[in-house]
Amino acid sequence: MAVKKEREGEAWPTNEKRKSDEDEEELRKKTKNAVEGKEGMLKRRIQPEDVIINYSKQSRIPEPPAGHRWKEVRHDNTVTWLASWTENIQGSCKYIMLNASSKLKGEKDWEKYEVARRLNCYVDQIQSQYCQDMNSKEMLTRQRATALYFIDKLALRAGNEKEAGEAVDTVGCCSLRVEHITLHRQLDGNKYVVEFDFLGKDSIRYNKVLITKRSYTPVHLYIYLSHPLSLMIASDGQAEKLLAYNRANRAVAVLCNHQRAAPKNFEQSMATLQAKIDSKTQELSQAKTELKLAKWKAKGRPDSKWHTEVEKKRKATRRFEDQLLNLSIQATDREEDKQIALGTSKLNYLDPRISIAWCMKMNMSLDKIYSKSQREKFAWAIDMTKANFEF
Repeated sequence: MAVKKEREGEAWPTNEKRKSDEDEEELRKKTKNAVEGKEGMLKRRIQPEDVIINYSKQSRIPEPPAGHRWKEVRHDNTVTWLASWTENIQGSCKYIMLNASSKLKGEKDWEKYEVARRLNCYVDQIQSQYCQDMNSKEMLTRQRATALYFIDKLALRAGNEKEAGEAVDTVGCCSLRVEHITLHRQLDGNKYVVEFDFLGKDSIRYNKVLITKRSYTPVHLYIYLSHPLSLMIASDGQAEKLLAYNRANRAVAVLCNHQRAAPKNFEQSMATLQAKIDSKTQELSQAKTELKLAKWKAKGRPDSKWHTEVEKKRKATRRFEDQLLNLSIQATDREEDKQIALGTSKLNYLDPRISIAWCMKMNMSLDKIYSKSQREKFAWAIDMTKANFEF
């Protein structure tokens, strides 16, 4: 999409002001490189002569810095990037796109999730078809059925061919090789087990086993989380509800192999949290002792002053119990998230309307689920979603 960009950080596609994802300063910041096998190499400073800008024909083309010129000025309204250049380490193209909260991005997200909703109507048909195709006389048909089965069962990415000379050997379902798969007639008490071991996207190791009984689960091409989030939580506690939400999200992250290294300060933060739990436990114990003493003093005394004191101590005890419960749940949640990246599934795989509707039903504040920038990204979903939304 051709745009005009009058100030840093803003763009006007079709005469409507929207934020861009990066500004011109970003071109000057990209000086380091951490691609595996390329550590220590420096990215060359980006000059105007390296940059292709994409503007509408009607807009005034910005002047490059004195003594420079743009590599090219395009008027392509079929793409959404605003500027492009080729970095010197990998030789890959880099783009400045519209901000995630822009209307155009929101429309693309909405279209993606609507495709997933339509797909949901054909899940049983797809599974039935690839089960039949596994017995086909045509090898290509059997191969396609097996690939669909792996994608359905394990949420593998499709995978594509690598160009010659690429340093990192990452693969997907359709680019798996013999060395990535081990077949076991029996493993850990299960018969006919397939073990996968390979590097997936972002060089994250994928190491899982698949028991080849025909007990199929729903297709996980886009959305998986809608059914776990339909759970109604009996407790009124916000912390319990948030833990349930994160656990449903975590199940998707594990399925899709969204791993991460444990944060560097994880042990320290957990120690700090445990110290808070220990302190709150002591406060609760003290409150219970004071409540017991207040009840003993009030026993047999009609004076309302003593009964008021008992009620005061009872409220304090309940407050400490709630605070201790929240801290304990927070510790559990943090420990379970230690090596799981929840953001990818929550922001890219889960239809935000599911989370928003769930929050409405659970009386959960949306800012517990999405940050301010994420709420801006999903403004389209917030505006249209009602509590009775069904995926």
